[in-house]
Amino acid sequence: MAKVFSISEENIRDAWLSAVAKVLYEGDEIKTEYDKNTDPPSRDATVLIEIKNPMSNPIKRRDKILKMRSKYGNSYEVYGCMADTYLIGSIQSGYIEEIMEGVNDHYLWDSGLSFPYSYHDRIYNYAPYSVEDSVHANYDLEWVDPEFVKTHQKLIKAEKIEEKGDAAIWKLKNGVEFELEKEISEQIGIEKIPIEVVKFPRINQMEYIVEKLKKAPYSRRAQAITWRPLVDPYHDDPPCLQRIYMRIKEGKLLMQTTWRSRDLFRAWEANVNGMIRIQKSIADQLNVEMGHYVDFSNSLHIYGNTIEEVKDMLERMRNKGELPDYIVSLMEKN
Repeated sequence: MAKVFSISEENIRDAWLSAVAKVLYEGDEIKTEYDKNTDPPSRDATVLIEIKNPMSNPIKRRDKILKMRSKYGNSYEVYGCMADTYLIGSIQSGYIEEIMEGVNDHYLWDSGLSFPYSYHDRIYNYAPYSVEDSVHANYDLEWVDPEFVKTHQKLIKAEKIEEKGDAAIWKLKNGVEFELEKEISEQIGIEKIPIEVVKFPRINQMEYIVEKLKKAPYSRRAQAITWRPLVDPYHDDPPCLQRIYMRIKEGKLLMQTTWRSRDLFRAWEANVNGMIRIQKSIADQLNVEMGHYVDFSNSLHIYGNTIEEVKDMLERMRNKGELPDYIVSLMEKN
């Protein structure tokens, strides 16, 4: 059976350290698709993490809150562990701006190889397919069968099908009509359309969440997705984040995220710093307080080639008296 852990902590730092220790010392050993032949197996588990107060306990230096300056000139409080150099480097290199402002979205078309996706684009500008996706997967869009349309009961009930003499007319928006006695391709003049030439509607999913929760704070439908089923299964590097779910309870905005895969040591804290900025933004728009942040990963892992680096970090923290007793106990058992 796969290892499954549940962690609940007050702040991001304590949650990360607990997860690192649990996955490192009690997780499964398993290879990954990114490993070299000489790499040891990763440590891996399915993990649910609750952070009760996500914007508490910012990183401090000499008892003063430390503001991290990004390359874009913005300064941020950072939530997590000072020993996590990957977190610090991510904030300094503009990760918050990447998530919240989409500063790197242009690389989706400006870069030949990097940036196969961005979370900002998938969350705030979602489409099921985009022109750059044609590098990975191609489809032809075919016309719907008019006989199927003619007998479609939902369309008939909605009065989208109109009988005119011996003809059935399919009424679409803006006065567009099709005769259902003829093939659609015959009326349009083209047999198929390559999907990459179609400009799909773009959806700001956060706008939807705000409007939904304004109308019904208790709604179970306030969610956003990132996955493009037409394309992402064929990517070498598909999105890790899959879904964001939000709901208001007791006057607080709860945020829950689902991830298919996650680098616990080198990405988790940076990811969470980005996610709680989204949570704070939506809470402010709804004029409510932030509630807990819940983070679920199908595969939360520490890559085999970073295990010694993780152990060195924990050892240094133990020597400085910076680790809670239960993590020290796990280290001593292993």
